[in-house]
Amino acid sequence: MKKLILVLIVSFCFYPNFSSAQDLTLEKQKAQEYFLSKGEVYFTFEVFDKARIEELSNVISIDNVQGCTIFAYANKDEFGKFLNYSIPFKVLPHPGDVDFDLKMFDGTGEGNIMDWDSYPTYEAYVAMMNQFAATYPNLCRIVNAGTTIQGRQILFAVISDNVSTPEAEPKFMYTSSMHGDETTGYVLMLRLIDYLLSRYNSDPAVSRLVNGIEIWINPLANPDGTYHGGNNTVNGATRYNANGYDLNRNFPGVDAPNNQPIQTETQLFMNIAVQNYFRFSANFHGGAEVVNYPWDCWSRLAADNDWWVRVSRKYADTVHVYSAPGYMNDLNNGITNGYAWYYVRGCRQDYMIYYRHGRESTIEISSTKLLNPTQLPAHWNYNYRSLLNYIEQSLYGVSGTVTDSVTGLPLKAKVTAVGFDIDSSEVYSDSLFGKYYRMAIQGNYNLMFTAPGYYSKTISGVFVRNDSATALNVQLRPLINAIVNSGHLPSKFELYQNFPNPFNPSTTIRFDVPAQSRENSSPVRLNIYDVLGKNTEELLSNYLKPGTYEIKWDSKNYSSGVYYYVLTAGNITVTKKLVLIK
Repeated sequence: MKKLILVLIVSFCFYPNFSSAQDLTLEKQKAQEYFLSKGEVYFTFEVFDKARIEELSNVISIDNVQGCTIFAYANKDEFGKFLNYSIPFKVLPHPGDVDFDLKMFDGTGEGNIMDWDSYPTYEAYVAMMNQFAATYPNLCRIVNAGTTIQGRQILFAVISDNVSTPEAEPKFMYTSSMHGDETTGYVLMLRLIDYLLSRYNSDPAVSRLVNGIEIWINPLANPDGTYHGGNNTVNGATRYNANGYDLNRNFPGVDAPNNQPIQTETQLFMNIAVQNYFRFSANFHGGAEVVNYPWDCWSRLAADNDWWVRVSRKYADTVHVYSAPGYMNDLNNGITNGYAWYYVRGCRQDYMIYYRHGRESTIEISSTKLLNPTQLPAHWNYNYRSLLNYIEQSLYGVSGTVTDSVTGLPLKAKVTAVGFDIDSSEVYSDSLFGKYYRMAIQGNYNLMFTAPGYYSKTISGVFVRNDSATALNVQLRPLINAIVNSGHLPSKFELYQNFPNPFNPSTTIRFDVPAQSRENSSPVRLNIYDVLGKNTEELLSNYLKPGTYEIKWDSKNYSSGVYYYVLTAGNITVTKKLVLIK
């Protein structure tokens, strides 16, 4: 009897009411109409087997899973592959098309964007971002990461008490609407920028964040999708970018290679992420109300899973205190492990953790994707305390500086929680200040510090308290023994071609430091540059004794391409080219 009931349940889940041939023909016609007008279709179907859902996630862009009911998007090519599975489906109205009066602010008519109950036109958005910097020049600057396929700007507001001067403080980032039809976070991020800037020096909590953290906010990560209907309206918005790709499925794969071509918007973001070590971040979506923490692509839990549950729970629980009943209670009362919800490959969250050694979550902020703008002020009131609390976590955990014990110069070092870190959860100090930050759940940790050319050091029993900062500064002792060739000391500075070249994932760089030279009084620096001339990594900065040295460069955090390694000492600069192929 139990077996019969199970069969009936499976049949019910897998074969919905819209399964007749005539209905499917009509649904295919509807899909074709959407491809002509929007380049993508939004549809639903039912699948009982989680393994099949995971398989389909590599074919189409799954948006939500509610029991055995799946909601998804697809471009024409993806939809054609989906049809090969012969799964009954139903085309749904596109979430980016609304029939209510969509209030837009263009900066010239009636209304005030600071009422926060309207969406800005694209031109008004750009003007607002630039006005933030003009009004608060000591607190805000605008970074244009580049332009999209259709020429729109990817803008970041950078907020800090010394915004034009690098400081030894963590970098934090919020972005929103990489799915262009999920617009609630778009306006909330604009309002957050205004909130931080306008309340600085009058609100102690805000001042503490701005004084202690460099905050990056990108309100609109996919402007081509959001303004698919034209620069004057967000009505008609699409999930995908102008090329028809889901940007949150477009990042390098973590569990397996991602065969999608990297899109302009994705590459622009990765450039920013390589240039800036964001210790903590979140990206905002819509279509559900839940804090989604890593991993999205692995069933195994992240090393910091307990910390993630606590931070996510704090966000959702704070929201519950101030929101209307029923808000942000999806899945586990407002939080979920990503993979437990549904599998995703190529998402930004996993990329930021695995490849950039940061911490990032995906926050679904409204069940309605393109929210009626009259509801935006309420959603701000539900969320703004949680937004501030989430930023504040950047200040907690264990942090300090790593320096050379001889020169006192800062070092770029790897900081590993021994017996705890897995799947790239270790963090790094920066090369400018030697500053590192390791957020963690309360407990005792053994931290190992390693850097090329230095003896490693392990500090045992480092206690971390929740919502508190533990200071730990570390000095590393340089290796004093050089590798001497043929029993004699080099006569001049020499930089050799790396081997192997091309390479993947690591290569060895070899160079000579001569016995007698005025440059011996200067530190020897070895840096990696990309083809645009940007310094991507410092491998060495130290005073060296005469001899021949070998430095290994591990490129697992970098994409394929041409790079240059540059040796400098005093007035000497030598450059060689290397090629990374992945």
